[in-house]
Amino acid sequence: MPAMLDLRRTVAALVAVAMSAALIVVSLIISDSSTAQMTAAARASVGDADVVVIADGHDDATDGTLPEQAVRDVAAADGVASVRPYIEGSTWIVHPAGSAYSTHPFVLEVPEIGGGTRLMSGRLPEKEGEVALSPAAAQAQDLEVGSTVSFKKAFTEAENSSTATVVGIIQAGAEITRRGAAGEYVFATAEERAVLGVPETPVVLYVTGSAGTNTATLMNSVEQAVQTSQPGAGVYTASDIAVMRTSDQSALDSLTMTLLQLLGPVCAVVAGIVIATTFSTMVARQARQTGLLRCIGATRRQVLGSVLRTGLITGLVGSVVGTGLGIGLAALVSRAGLVEGLEWRYFTVSSRSLLLGVFLGTVVTLVAVLRPARRATRVSPLVALTGQVSDERSLSRRRVIGAIVGLVVVVIGLVITGLSIQVRAVEYTAVGAVILVLGVLVGLPLLVIGASRVTERLVCGARRPVLQLATRNLARNPGRAAATTASLLISVAVASTLVTGLASVRASMDGYVNSGSPIDIRVNAIPADADTSALTARVENADDVDRTVLVSMLDVRISPETIGGNEITVSAVDVAEVSPVIRSYKGLEGLDDSTLIVGGIYHLPEGTPVTLTGPAGSAELTVHVEEGGFGPVITPAVAKKLVGDNLTSSSLWVRTVGDGSNASTGSQVRQLLQGEGYVITTAAASRTTFTNYINWIIAVIVVVLAFTLLITLSGMANTTDVSVLERVREIGVLRATGVQRRQVGGLFITEAALTSLLGGVIGVLLGTVLGLAGVAAALGADAGSDLVLRVPWLWLVAILLVAAAVGVLAALRPSTRAASVAPVTAIAQE
Repeated sequence: MPAMLDLRRTVAALVAVAMSAALIVVSLIISDSSTAQMTAAARASVGDADVVVIADGHDDATDGTLPEQAVRDVAAADGVASVRPYIEGSTWIVHPAGSAYSTHPFVLEVPEIGGGTRLMSGRLPEKEGEVALSPAAAQAQDLEVGSTVSFKKAFTEAENSSTATVVGIIQAGAEITRRGAAGEYVFATAEERAVLGVPETPVVLYVTGSAGTNTATLMNSVEQAVQTSQPGAGVYTASDIAVMRTSDQSALDSLTMTLLQLLGPVCAVVAGIVIATTFSTMVARQARQTGLLRCIGATRRQVLGSVLRTGLITGLVGSVVGTGLGIGLAALVSRAGLVEGLEWRYFTVSSRSLLLGVFLGTVVTLVAVLRPARRATRVSPLVALTGQVSDERSLSRRRVIGAIVGLVVVVIGLVITGLSIQVRAVEYTAVGAVILVLGVLVGLPLLVIGASRVTERLVCGARRPVLQLATRNLARNPGRAAATTASLLISVAVASTLVTGLASVRASMDGYVNSGSPIDIRVNAIPADADTSALTARVENADDVDRTVLVSMLDVRISPETIGGNEITVSAVDVAEVSPVIRSYKGLEGLDDSTLIVGGIYHLPEGTPVTLTGPAGSAELTVHVEEGGFGPVITPAVAKKLVGDNLTSSSLWVRTVGDGSNASTGSQVRQLLQGEGYVITTAAASRTTFTNYINWIIAVIVVVLAFTLLITLSGMANTTDVSVLERVREIGVLRATGVQRRQVGGLFITEAALTSLLGGVIGVLLGTVLGLAGVAAALGADAGSDLVLRVPWLWLVAILLVAAAVGVLAALRPSTRAASVAPVTAIAQE
């Protein structure tokens, strides 16, 4: 039996398969390239070593390092040509109370610049009191060249702190660290490492064997040498270490990768709908031919095979074309640096990715074709004799049953989505969303009929015959209209979900960022004897500084102890005085003369009675736990009891003009006070990062909508084109009764616009509900009073207009063809 391949009618399916396969291949290639980069980095970290010795981290006698004797024993072992020690320690970067959380970076030797290691700015440290930071460490603590940074050896220690000046920013290469180039590192000289409490004994030895020594022999020799001084040390081959370090590294986490991972499944779903619609219309168009074949002896199995062969050819051709496009797109994305952290030199195209792309594209096609193929097998041989191919009744029993089933499924989806908000599980929201969309798709034919009849009653009449006829045509063939609507509905629902979620997150996170960073700029570590008036005047003269306020900082003793020991730094805050400067009161609510406000990081339960002791006296207070960006806070009256008339250090709080995201003001303040020993922190970095993230998400939404609408456009154009072919006789009758060419073309454009608007409206409603539910489930109680659910009406209207425009564009060419049909030819057609 011949295949039912009609190239003109399967173009839409080919385009859909090609685009979905291309995106799948791009994701696979980027993933392979990321793996290749991580593997290369892991191998670079071991250098030319054959065997690696790792210290026993539980050996308290050596602070988790290899003793000097172990280094000498390994160097003297048989078959050892050279030993490269790797020194690594850790420290705490400490900010003054409230300005930021302390972080725990690793301390490394000052590296040689070369290979993957680059000096981004400044210079290398040369002496005690100078350090360089990795970009991640600098960004995490809002530090730059010239900043003063405070260290302490352990988080629980109040003493043993030190300060150093940041003289450089170094991008670590894989060859100088065992923990990944993107980590937080402090680079220091031997003198500064001693101050930081980092042992000079190594934690790792990279051992290179002499010529002619095999790895097994070398490993055995090194194991015997190290057992005497540290039996718990581990000895591994370099290849084993490379494999372990590759598995420990995280795959590239970037917005581009997120975009690709989102686009692939969405486009595959939309492509499946377009393919199913294309083959459904093709099967319906060829129903009489199928009936003739059945009359002359063709079996149901042969009819099924004919449709599946067509689907297989379409899937293979589309997938192969899409795979080629995917390679080009992946190369373009990688070459342009759109995937953060991925270097072009590691671009990798594997046969596995190509074969998997073709396989998945073909499978999507075959799955989408199954239902139309089964429908073709149910065509009766009588169709060839009667010419009746479908039931014209709009409200058939099957559609009513489908609508009832769809309603039940929608209710189940809504219940699961509601429960996801209660239990704050985004995964349940996703499950509820899938079920909800499936329910809508099942009942979509009845929705088409209902919407068509409502539209006819509301806006149609004798003055709008084209619109009236269009609504009746949609109600007459709701299955085809529903299939066309489905792909657009999915596209619009995804875009609406993202837009609504983004608007709510943005509104919530504005408050969240302000509560976490309520002060734009802080000048900390101001000595008690400093000329604060002159300092304040200098800062206020900086560009875009709005207001300032000076806040006293007290180092007092606390009982019972916190996780940080028995000393704590508190801010004496007069809420009325700081109100013009701060951007949020979270962290100050409930402050009075009997209260100490702290964050959860201090591990003091709510209501705990504590005693603060200063040089002038003590104060009995009650703990109130509230997360904010101020740190431990007391009132000026309590501070007076603790320090009396003694001078204290202070912090200058600065508010800038605008929303606080302008980083130039903070940089100017740093330059003004550079070298004077002040620790300056700003909130602009977090706000700028958030703004950039939002902009990237907007780009993701635009790209998702563009790709899915492009697939939908081709599908709708094909469906409209087939509709024209099926209705040639109807068009002839209309022309013969006086309908103008312009009206015939307008009829098809109107039908397409109505279909698009229906899909757009349903998609916008679904997307809005799912977007709000997703944000509520994701943030929930974590955002507290900062949670804001917002509906972006303008964005949703814009999406709806784009959906309508897609329908009109898809119908332009088919409507022109319909308008050009000659009445005599059309009426004469059988």
